Amino acid sequence: MFETILLTAALVSIVVLYKFLPNRKVFAYFCASMVLMFLAGAFFGLQAKSDSSIDDEQRNVRLNQEKFFIDWYTQYQKDIEQLDRNWQLYHSIVDSYKTYKADLSSTYERLQELEREELLEQIHIHTLQPPPELDAECSELVGQVIKKTQLYVDAQTQTISLTKNAANPEFIAVEDHNELSRRFQDIMIRESPVGLFTASEISALREYFAVTN
Repeated sequence: MFETILLTAALVSIVVLYKFLPNRKVFAYFCASMVLMFLAGAFFGLQAKSDSSIDDEQRNVRLNQEKFFIDWYTQYQKDIEQLDRNWQLYHSIVDSYKTYKADLSSTYERLQELEREELLEQIHIHTLQPPPELDAECSELVGQVIKKTQLYVDAQTQTISLTKNAANPEFIAVEDHNELSRRFQDIMIRESPVGLFTASEISALREYFAVTN
């Protein structure tokens, strides 16, 4: 469709120029240039289509892989949601102590329970593997996502554990609320994970499977 419009516009331009250009030699050069440009555009357009196309066998292979990836990614998103819930709860616990909504004993107990849940999630994250049905390219991308997630959960777990240890009443002779709040905040700043950035890998996977749609 686009090529037809472009060709029509070029023909109209040629007719107009033929009528108004006084120098026929200039007109001939112009026509030759237009033809070369059109042929070059058509060649590279066909080449791009050829390079981007895949045959039916390859498409079926990718369709099959896509099913396994979607199943894996659906479960992975649930893991990320659990990590996010744990992290939000961690911030809520620390904030409750800071604003005098909870005492040190209850803060410590809540951090203990959160640490247990986080450790279970950490163990689970470290068992993740790319689906064996994926080819090398997809498996590598999924592996990168898993590695980043493992580093993230390790940092998140360590932050929670260090804060729990700092809140242990057995190691606090005299509770200084403001000092403890500053200590919790310092741990949060120093140890918190910088973020889980997997957008590039997920985008590459979606682009890989896009040809099947």
